[in-house]
Amino acid sequence: MLNIKYDIVGSFLRPGKIKKARQKYADGNLSLEELRKIEDEAIRELVSTEVSHGLEFVTDGEFRRRWWHLDWLKEFDGFTTKHLDKERNDVVNHIELGYITGKIYYNQERVHPEIEAFDFLLREAEKYPGVTAKKCISGPNMILVDNYLQMGIKEVPYYGSNINALIEDIALAYQDAIKDLYEHGCRYLQIDDTSWTYMIDEKFLKKVESLGYKKSEVLEWFKRVSTRSLEDRPADMVIATHFCKGNFKGNPLFSGFYDSVAPIISQIPYDGFFVEYDDERSGSFEPWSILKGTGATFVAGLISTKNPVLESYDEIKRRYMKAKEVVGANIALSPQCGFASVEEGNCIDEDTQWKKIDLLVRCKSFL
Repeated sequence: MLNIKYDIVGSFLRPGKIKKARQKYADGNLSLEELRKIEDEAIRELVSTEVSHGLEFVTDGEFRRRWWHLDWLKEFDGFTTKHLDKERNDVVNHIELGYITGKIYYNQERVHPEIEAFDFLLREAEKYPGVTAKKCISGPNMILVDNYLQMGIKEVPYYGSNINALIEDIALAYQDAIKDLYEHGCRYLQIDDTSWTYMIDEKFLKKVESLGYKKSEVLEWFKRVSTRSLEDRPADMVIATHFCKGNFKGNPLFSGFYDSVAPIISQIPYDGFFVEYDDERSGSFEPWSILKGTGATFVAGLISTKNPVLESYDEIKRRYMKAKEVVGANIALSPQCGFASVEEGNCIDEDTQWKKIDLLVRCKSFL
């Protein structure tokens, strides 16, 4: 069970010194060791700031990442990315998409940057009594989304067209990764997975159909690999999931309601479900009434990380109470997403970011 009343999703706006350092590193004018020292200093400052603003669960802000998902997925052998330019809202963005290159597995013999990142975060969090370090990773479905639905690749190396064998190996790789994080002291893991909201967007569903897949078929992939990934998890490790309708530089990627996917997601044995509900695009809370009595915590993402307007305390309280009527006592509050799913960040400033965190913590008075 996820024993929280308020929490964050994970990422924070990157400080200017991080952005400058990463650009210098990309240009070949800064070593990886030098970059890590700058990141360490920024993460140390971030954790201190999180605690000073009243957060009990802290992250490293994803300060070492370019993307919310790909940096983690690159921890698996048999998966890589390609760079390409894609236009959105009349702006050409430089992006990456992932694809399968061979057998997927988690190589426990090599050094994993994301494990090292957690080691550092844990050391910083342990300086503050009562504070817990939370690790955020992207979910197994994202491998399937990028390769099959984004890239449109149907025949992959090692597996050919045998997606069942691939799903099994992805799940086993996640089991190994989760155990590795546990052995490094992680007791609170959040698995971010926007794949579900791809499948409620009518425009994207047309693409899925054009590739020869059915919505029900793809959702079955997601359910199977997600459920299998959590098998044999440590009994005292809390694992939650988060999903929203995409967040690229503050812009949503998908639209639609959760009605068709909530009954499936809720069957996956997560301890908590962080769900975006910052505006009318999310619909009612009714799809999550299915969680009532299950012991799982519904985390209502009522505070926007992409809209610079600061929500009112009274409005958040009203909507929270409405959600509580639907899902029952196991409910908590959070922002609807992180503040920077990519290193460029959302279209708000740091002052607004922390005002929204302060609002979140202030709301504990009615949680």
